[in-house]
Amino acid sequence: MASQSSLSSIDKDNLLISLEPTPLADEREYYGVKSARNLSQIIPQITLERGSFANVTEERLRKEILKQSKFTTPTSPTHTSSPTAAAANSPENADDDDTTAVAEFSETEEQLAKDRAEIVRLISLAQNEAAVALDFVSLLISSVKPAAGTTSMSPHLRSHVPVGSLGADRIKATPQQDDHDVCLGWKVHAVTAAADRLSSAATRLEAEGKRELRYWQQVRDIALSGEVLSKIRTPDYRGLGVRYGFGDVGSNYKEKGIATLRRTKDGSIVLKTEGDRRTKVLSVSVQRNLPGSDAEFTTTGKHATDINYDTTEFRNEIKQARDLLFEEELFFEIARETRLLVSQGIIFDFGDRVTIPIDTNCKVRLEMIELSSTTPDDSEMDLDSPPSPDSAIAEGINSALHLLLSKIHRKNLKQRRSIPQPLGSRSVATGTKSEILEPLVRALSVGSIKDGLAALLGELIASVKEGE
Repeated sequence: MASQSSLSSIDKDNLLISLEPTPLADEREYYGVKSARNLSQIIPQITLERGSFANVTEERLRKEILKQSKFTTPTSPTHTSSPTAAAANSPENADDDDTTAVAEFSETEEQLAKDRAEIVRLISLAQNEAAVALDFVSLLISSVKPAAGTTSMSPHLRSHVPVGSLGADRIKATPQQDDHDVCLGWKVHAVTAAADRLSSAATRLEAEGKRELRYWQQVRDIALSGEVLSKIRTPDYRGLGVRYGFGDVGSNYKEKGIATLRRTKDGSIVLKTEGDRRTKVLSVSVQRNLPGSDAEFTTTGKHATDINYDTTEFRNEIKQARDLLFEEELFFEIARETRLLVSQGIIFDFGDRVTIPIDTNCKVRLEMIELSSTTPDDSEMDLDSPPSPDSAIAEGINSALHLLLSKIHRKNLKQRRSIPQPLGSRSVATGTKSEILEPLVRALSVGSIKDGLAALLGELIASVKEGE
């Protein structure tokens, strides 16, 4: 009974199943009795179950023998001192365990036999189907190549069916009848679609032609007005441009003054200048220290260049861009020259404002203001107010500053056109000279100098008369 109970400990995952038929009654004893099967049947089975004979070693065989001896040798009773263990190892409980183990092993063996038989049946069925398919293909090939088809035929098919009796041929499709109405409909549809596309293209070309005509008419008007046109090639634009700067007349300003003539959707021209759009002009204010006034200095006169043109016309837009560039360059030169005249009390506030002292009671302020602005930041005087003597002075100073910058342009242009001197005879420049503010300061200081001179002469004459 102990040997039968040991069968329940067999590892079912490691149990190998052979697809060979069940041995006969006289073949069931594998040890000590000669099997009825020959060696050619036993060796393939051993190879499938245990692998190649190259992996068989003496140590491995000893381990298998010891493992099988555990299944066949009765287990020694375990000596326990507790009553529960003694009751579990009693002869009645051992008989029940052996009976259960034998029943489970019998069921497992029957199920394995059924599964093996089912697998063998399916393999046989698949082999039969493959053989039938091979015979079918071989018989079909034999009608074209008898030698190749006969080679793979089974003997049964070769003996019962004549070679080449099964053939095959291509099925030719019946020609389809053309429906002339359908063909005509498709042609009409294609012609109608082509006509619609041509019509839309003609409409688009007509509108594009009108836009191009309007654009080139405006370009012609710009050329007839005396503006200089040139080709512009930038990464984002290739086309025509207009020169509104002063680089050709002697200006050394960083801004060259070239604008692109871009076309809008309706064909009109839009002037696009370099950088941000300029909106500031130069304003000149005369401030005096009036007696009785709360403020230290009060603006008594000022003037700013009026360049608020009607920019709806592109020619006025070009003119405004040129004037605004001139204003920007003028203030740039003024701010640059303030560093040379710091000793004379000229102050640059680093905020678009330059202050020129005339005397203790009067000073002139130069600043950049917006086109839409009518007053400076801290001024209370309107540009449209009635003219005053100081307003006339501010206007004259403004005009003088513009004329002085034009003089600098003319001087630079003359130097460019003149023949350069030999290298050895060139004089070394001693430094930068103020050509805008210094003449203005000298001219504005004439009055105060005259007043000071007159006061001094008056004092001398009075002292002389007293001495007599």
